[in-house]
Amino acid sequence: MVRILLYTGKGGVGKTSISAATGLELASRGFKTLVISTDPAHSLRDAFMKTIGNEPVKVRENLYLQEISVTEAIRKYWDNLKLYLTALMRSQGVEGIAAEEIATLPGFDEATELLYIREYANSGQFDVVVMDTAPTGESLKLLSFPEAFSWYMERIFPISRKTAKIMRPLMKPFLGVPIPDDKVFGSIEELYSQMREVKEILSDSAITTIRLVCNPDRMSFNETKRAFTYLLMYGYNVDSVIVNKIYADNTGDFLKKWRESQTEILEEIETAFADLKVMKVPMSANEPTGEKLLKSMADKLYEGIDPMAIMSEVKPPVQFMSEEKGKFVKIRVPFAEKKNTELHNRGGELIVQVDNWRRVFFLPQSMSDLTPINAEFNKGYLIIEMR
Repeated sequence: MVRILLYTGKGGVGKTSISAATGLELASRGFKTLVISTDPAHSLRDAFMKTIGNEPVKVRENLYLQEISVTEAIRKYWDNLKLYLTALMRSQGVEGIAAEEIATLPGFDEATELLYIREYANSGQFDVVVMDTAPTGESLKLLSFPEAFSWYMERIFPISRKTAKIMRPLMKPFLGVPIPDDKVFGSIEELYSQMREVKEILSDSAITTIRLVCNPDRMSFNETKRAFTYLLMYGYNVDSVIVNKIYADNTGDFLKKWRESQTEILEEIETAFADLKVMKVPMSANEPTGEKLLKSMADKLYEGIDPMAIMSEVKPPVQFMSEEKGKFVKIRVPFAEKKNTELHNRGGELIVQVDNWRRVFFLPQSMSDLTPINAEFNKGYLIIEMR
């Protein structure tokens, strides 16, 4: 079974270096490892000082690197659907390049990256896939896409393949827009199936682990707390926080105030993420590029630690509970605030919004006709009473 290790965090915290060092360490331990970059501003090649591209490139024993090209990926996975949507835009008077751009559905680029993960998870080609992701906001878009795609496509393509086949010759002269053909519906059905599978892979704690990378400064710490909350809301498993770029005690008087500030924030990180493994990486004297310096970083990060292991106990992020006193939905959102949280039930969908991130929970049959009547925060959980 493949392991997927996904590293995410605020821009500039050192995700690429940590991902590259992890991949190098795993390869040196005998695991066939792929390090894959999903950040549009790829820097994996800079970390290894190697030329790499859209397909896995072997750079040393057991170690392969890949930087995804969204253009190539869309062509590989979405061609029939993209062609139809482009034709649909042109039928409405949108011409040329503009039609192609508008035809790129929200999340197309995120979805293509996820489909690569599905491919590697199923092929058994690698023992472990290490993902170097885009900064936090883009990573959250990536990970929220499987559910958003299903919701979106049900409303864009409510017409069934069978109905379309009957209507196509009758309605074409009157509609003035192309009706999806069998190839398009085939693409949609295949993508439904693939996205469900992707969600299962990413939500399976035995397969996928997300690790948060931050620096010991206030802005990075706050963003890491928010990211942890949103990832749990979407049902993903986070097992550790890696604090990178910590100043050593011997860095002189000039950095004394910085060291004092970092010490204070490190204590807060330990407290805030008490149920996660917190790992610390000192600031390197040199930029960690090239295998020698990346190996040095890995030695400090994984001393006495197995990078493949699940670092912390996995607690279910979402639970549907039926008790004597009623029915409840329990969602782990440790740093959410009541004033920034909204709840709605719409036709069997429980909609939870925390800050700017919204998740649609498809309720089990026993709760589908119930309405949220009360909600409270208790020890890092949002507990919603349904009636």
